Amino acid sequence: MDMERADVVLDILRHLPPRNLAACRCVCTAWRAVIDDHRLLRADLLPLSLDAVIYETSEPDAPSLFSRLSTSRTMTSALDYLDVDSPVDKNYLWPMLDHCNGLLLLDDNMVVNPATRQWVKLPPLPHWHTLSGCTSCQRDPYLVYDPTVSPHYDVLLIPRIPFETTTHHKCCYESAPTMEWPPSPYVISVFSSETRRWEERSYMREGDAAGIVADLKFSGMSESILFYSAYWRGALYVRWQYAFLLRMNLSNGKYQIIKLPRGNKGAPRVGKSKNGVYCSLLHRRCICEVWFLDESRGQMNWVLKNEINLEPAEIKFPVADGPWVLQSSDEMEWLLKNGPNFKATDESIKALVQDDFDWDSDDENAVSTADWPRECCGSYPPVYECLGFHPYKEIVLFHDGSKTTVAYHFNSSKVRYLGKMWIYHEEIEASFAYTPCWTRDLPGSN
Repeated sequence: MDMERADVVLDILRHLPPRNLAACRCVCTAWRAVIDDHRLLRADLLPLSLDAVIYETSEPDAPSLFSRLSTSRTMTSALDYLDVDSPVDKNYLWPMLDHCNGLLLLDDNMVVNPATRQWVKLPPLPHWHTLSGCTSCQRDPYLVYDPTVSPHYDVLLIPRIPFETTTHHKCCYESAPTMEWPPSPYVISVFSSETRRWEERSYMREGDAAGIVADLKFSGMSESILFYSAYWRGALYVRWQYAFLLRMNLSNGKYQIIKLPRGNKGAPRVGKSKNGVYCSLLHRRCICEVWFLDESRGQMNWVLKNEINLEPAEIKFPVADGPWVLQSSDEMEWLLKNGPNFKATDESIKALVQDDFDWDSDDENAVSTADWPRECCGSYPPVYECLGFHPYKEIVLFHDGSKTTVAYHFNSSKVRYLGKMWIYHEEIEASFAYTPCWTRDLPGSN
């Protein structure tokens, strides 16, 4: 290529999103030199670093941001900029339903990038089972997004048997109590940002079903329970009904049902981490097991990575400031008033690489748990809950239900104190380990 016109090429390349720039680097040596010399491929804009936890409680309030100090100064979890007529009133808040690589999926069919404040209102949901007239089938929404591959995202509505229905409002699946569940084909509705429409896709089951409808019907769980998911190498993993994990291969139209490590026991939380899909399993209030889903050799086997009693963390780490802070209402208001300052943001994140020393288990603030007791000792040990997994290191985040937030390095068995995340008397309804995505090309965004 004639690089005398390098300025023209450079101007064109500047307008390409990161995944297209990455492809252009492979065209020839000259193009690679232009991209690298001018630092066009901004890897720091991609969701490569865990910077925050976004969570909401049972109180009717905006989602809260618990994050690095630098992050709390550049972005906010408040959603006041959403210019959508509320079905209730102007103060209506949209619950968080899912998170994937920097995007949030909100109730009322909205996809939001809190870092750039871009948002999309999806078209109305398709009618479900219009032919049968069924209005009681439950569908849970999940978000799939990988900006290193494509700027586009999908939203999947996965059907499940409702936990509770009345005699007069049973879903159509309940009318066939001996039917295998989930069925094959398993028909789900999918919205693609590329086509801007909903469509039905069929997935064929590999292996056994979870059971039959009559046996899987369960009414002892809240209808509002949030099932977390993980997206890993083209497959969506959903902590599905009862004691199972649903693995959907989005490229070949097949799915599998995988039993969770201990079935119905404990409080499982599925997430993506360094090597794939993991499951945090909390039981006996403060005992945590971390399991890894080994997919090698074509098998799906859970492998226990480590186990820890988190009770000593409450005593080991007194209530004090840590490297992470809870964003104040004043910071929220200032950021909302002034709008996103991308120039300041770019300057603050240029130094970020995939991760920094904050997550190093050899850091002096990371404490070994080798001498911690294996069992809970107190009469009323704290009840811990999982906030999510670090997507690129073998780390899982926990909160004691009141204030103490820690990062557990389950590979080295070390715990690091993050800071005070006050919850008071509320309960955490949803929490996501948040990886900001600073690319500004959300399809269809406002």
